[in-house]
Amino acid sequence: MGILIGVFSVVIFMDWRYYRIPNVCIGVGVLAGLIMTYVSELALGLAMAGVSVLVIFLSFYPFYLMGGIGAGDIKLFMMTGCYIRGEALLHYMLVTMLTAAGFSALKMLVYTESRERLFYLARYIKKVVLTGAIDEYHIDRTKKCVIRLSIPALISLILMCAGLYH
Repeated sequence: MGILIGVFSVVIFMDWRYYRIPNVCIGVGVLAGLIMTYVSELALGLAMAGVSVLVIFLSFYPFYLMGGIGAGDIKLFMMTGCYIRGEALLHYMLVTMLTAAGFSALKMLVYTESRERLFYLARYIKKVVLTGAIDEYHIDRTKKCVIRLSIPALISLILMCAGLYH
């Protein structure tokens, strides 16, 4: 997990500074994860890692199409799937999203812009439910209301490594 935490550290810096998660960071993390998986679990482990990556991609891609999550965040979760699999991956994703929700709630208390985003989300969901039309979910990355998922993802990973959940 040390390699994964190291890659996450670089990813967080790049995400915070440039609002991008470079493919080279993800590539290094995936390659290291697959090598470690093969060494410890052979071909079966690689197959299971591949299934984890595919499930993550299929789960989050619709949200990417709507503009609700960035491609870098999906790639980051896919990379994590090379290291964590099965029920542990499900717990990791749940804790990550709960942490992100907590950050969102705090931002809504502090920033008016974030509260406005909540109303925008409510209007967006109402339109989808009433009309069935799924439009792009607009995000202004210059505003303070954006949540970078790399930070909650690292917090969740550290909590997992510390044994607070598994």
